[in-house]
Amino acid sequence: QAVVFNDGNSTKMWVIGGGDDSTLTNDVWSSTDGVTWTTATDSAAFSPRRQHQAVVFNDGNSTKMWVIGGGDDSTLTNDVWSSTDGVTWTTATDSAAFSPRRQHQAVVFKDKIWVIGGDSSGLKNDVWSSDDGIDWTKATDSAQFSARVNYTSVVFDDKIWVIGGNDGTTNTNDVWSSTDGITWIQAKTTVVFSARRDHQAVVFDNKMWVIGGFDSTDNRKNDVWNSTDGVTWTMATDSVRFSARDLHQSVVFDNKLWVIGGRDKNKMLKNDVWHTVKE
Repeated sequence: QAVVFNDGNSTKMWVIGGGDDSTLTNDVWSSTDGVTWTTATDSAAFSPRRQHQAVVFNDGNSTKMWVIGGGDDSTLTNDVWSSTDGVTWTTATDSAAFSPRRQHQAVVFKDKIWVIGGDSSGLKNDVWSSDDGIDWTKATDSAQFSARVNYTSVVFDDKIWVIGGNDGTTNTNDVWSSTDGITWIQAKTTVVFSARRDHQAVVFDNKMWVIGGFDSTDNRKNDVWNSTDGVTWTMATDSVRFSARDLHQSVVFDNKLWVIGGRDKNKMLKNDVWHTVKE
């Protein structure tokens, strides 16, 4: 996972945990330019994991980075951790009210952290929120969108959005939004980008952006799309200079949109870093 966070010294991009083909990690890295990366810790207090989520959130005491759920190939977690510096991590809870899970999404919306769906020994479409990372309240056990994994969520236009993913059978390109986490409305459109999973979505330049991923034709993508309303989507490019990929991360930093790592069409893992300049 990647986030943008100010540790008290400067605002940086942070990469947290994950894994290669054989080893999971709990290391934490940061960079102010995308070129030079510094280790905050080789071994954070939370266990090595992948398919977790990370957000930046103020719990009323201070703004922190938060790590939520994920796990290894055999054990899923529902623990929640936070840090103000990327070095020292504190447990908010070892066992949140939502079930252990991976491949979920988390966003910050209306002064709360929201956890949405994922894989909890079965696909989920439940929605939970917390204002402190400790106590979690269920908004709904079954949102109107299908249970899914490998999708993306962003906050845009005072709504939470769910975009694409895999429902256990097929990849999707549906788009849903909610103003309260309880009632979800599908954008009434035939979305023009292909159905996909393991893509990224960010908010940049007053638009939602969808970047790359793995589509239903068994093909990794490096196309980029944007929308101002979730209904009409415009292709910025069908082939960016970085290689087609899935499982990457995207953040907005220094007035640029960044893409970090992922897996290319040859299933090779990447640790390259790319950015574009806001026009």
